[in-house]
Amino acid sequence: MKKERKPIRKRVRTIVFLVSFIALTLVCVVGVYNMLAIRNGSSDALRNQLEINLSNTIADKAALADAQFGRFAESINSFASYIHDLYENPQYYVEREVLPPDAANQGVLTMQRYLRDDSVQIADVERELKLMGNLETYWNATMAQNEDIITTIYIGTESGLHVAYDPSSELGVEEGSAESHFDYSGSEWYTKARELGQTGFTNIYQDSYGRGMMISCFSPFFNEKGAFSGSVSMDILISDIYQQIVSMDLGNEGNVFLIDNDGYTVDPGDSSNLVLVSDLISDARVKTAMENRRNGFTLSSDGVYYVYAPVESTSWMLCIGIPERQVLESVYQMDQGIQIALIVFAAVFVILIIAVLVVSYRFARSLTDPLIALEKDAMTISGGNLDYRAEVRSNDEIGDLATSFNQMAASLNQYVKDLTKVTAEKERIGAELNVATQIQADMLPRIFPAFPDRSEFDLYAVMDPAKEVGGDFYDYFMVDDDHIALVMADVSGKGVPAALFMVIAKTLIKSRAQMGDSPAEILNNVNEQLCEGNEAELFVTVWLAVIEISTGKGLAANAGHEHPVIRRAGGKYELVQYRHSPAVAAIQGVHFREHSFELHPGDSLFVYTDGVPEATNADNRMFGTERMLDVMNRDPLAAPRPLLQTVWKEIDIFVGDAPQFDDITMLNFQYRGI
Repeated sequence: MKKERKPIRKRVRTIVFLVSFIALTLVCVVGVYNMLAIRNGSSDALRNQLEINLSNTIADKAALADAQFGRFAESINSFASYIHDLYENPQYYVEREVLPPDAANQGVLTMQRYLRDDSVQIADVERELKLMGNLETYWNATMAQNEDIITTIYIGTESGLHVAYDPSSELGVEEGSAESHFDYSGSEWYTKARELGQTGFTNIYQDSYGRGMMISCFSPFFNEKGAFSGSVSMDILISDIYQQIVSMDLGNEGNVFLIDNDGYTVDPGDSSNLVLVSDLISDARVKTAMENRRNGFTLSSDGVYYVYAPVESTSWMLCIGIPERQVLESVYQMDQGIQIALIVFAAVFVILIIAVLVVSYRFARSLTDPLIALEKDAMTISGGNLDYRAEVRSNDEIGDLATSFNQMAASLNQYVKDLTKVTAEKERIGAELNVATQIQADMLPRIFPAFPDRSEFDLYAVMDPAKEVGGDFYDYFMVDDDHIALVMADVSGKGVPAALFMVIAKTLIKSRAQMGDSPAEILNNVNEQLCEGNEAELFVTVWLAVIEISTGKGLAANAGHEHPVIRRAGGKYELVQYRHSPAVAAIQGVHFREHSFELHPGDSLFVYTDGVPEATNADNRMFGTERMLDVMNRDPLAAPRPLLQTVWKEIDIFVGDAPQFDDITMLNFQYRGI
């Protein structure tokens, strides 16, 4: 039963409208659903986003603080190393004078000396003091790079010497005394340096000179014997740390806390006062998390978000607190905006549906009119009128299709003519190749037993070309009543050129051999003849032997061919390896080597081309010489014919469905003796 024909115009119009309607409906449904979800879950969404943003912020700020503290520690470490070198190698430094504090230097960065107490005399530490004078240039460069953060750099030694580099000379002057004193021995920067023996930071403290909240970065230094000799330290205003590292916009009620190891932080309401962070944050979960020095995010019971992270280089904590209500104030404004958006969505949806109806109708006509015309033209061409041409001229893919139809019709017309001619030519070439295959096969001796009247030996040979004709060949013939010549050769290349070269080489070898020449003389002569006019640069590998039947003695020459295989009576087939001569027709003027051998009754000789060991299976593995010998030695006493048939069968099994890439040729000669 014939199906009802459905016009393409109607189907295009219907599909365009349905696809557009479904797409618009899905967009509207998804949009409305998302807006309702945003309205219903805005609080959770904002809370989650706040958690992500604050967690990222605190991690970034903690990393920034850690980097800044690391730079302080690096500077202090370099100072300590420099001072150690002063002690260890004083001979390399110039002694520089360091004076007591002088009010005239107030406001100017100056290096000034202090003694720990009255028990220390300047004469006792004078040389050490003058060595410390070399630090002024070093400290000046550091202060210049960090003038907004570092207020003072100073050292205190076990010998009682204190050297400071700061602009506060007036604060250190003692009236009525030639020397100023400062007992630093109980200071945290000094005692911790001695106890820890490494670089560290003090907790936050109120500066004794009224400059504000401070922290100090310290590092011990040692004398030339490795004993603790003192501490070098720098003072850093905590307000400057906040300004450069911690400060951020958190609204009117948000706060940031930098908390030291004892749990103190600067009071957010009074920057000149220290306060325990536990007094500012009442929630026990937040306190526990910060005491454990780990990253965290907690909404406290009083409705404040706290996010915190450790500053690794100091083991301090950085904490941000922001009220929850500060975030959720925008929820109500968002709800009103979503209601307006829903109304707009509905109006836009109706307008778009009307527009889609109009556009789908016009689009269907513009698309299908040329197609309908092209359909009629295509039916005319497909009916066999290859001289007809489509008349659609639209400037789009349909116009291109019409042009392609016209080109196809012209091409088909020409193809039919060419196909007739090519088919006839192919049939002619195929017939000629079949004749060439038969001619080549007829040139090789294929009648076995080869010499039925000779009982002294038996032989068998096979050749299977990879193409219709090949370049491999074998030959055997009687030179005289007592001498037989055996030939196994492989011409480079494949197909007709190799076959033609094979015919010439075979003819020349046999012709020269029947003149009674030795194998080397035969190949010398054939080589010279083949090199003349060999513009195709073909060559042939040849194994040639002449055997005296009455004695089993023979001469052999190997021109780049595979190594022969021999089996002695009662033994196994084994590869005979020796140095070869170059291939025939490869080098003009070359002299070929020959060697003598002797066969005894029961011995066998096996020669072959490279198509045997190089037969390749689908896994790209080759049959190989070892596998060939294993197959032959399964029944080493087998006659020539069954022996070669066994090898051939094993090659077929090994190769399987893989294509044959090279000619396969084998010959087996068994000597029985007289």
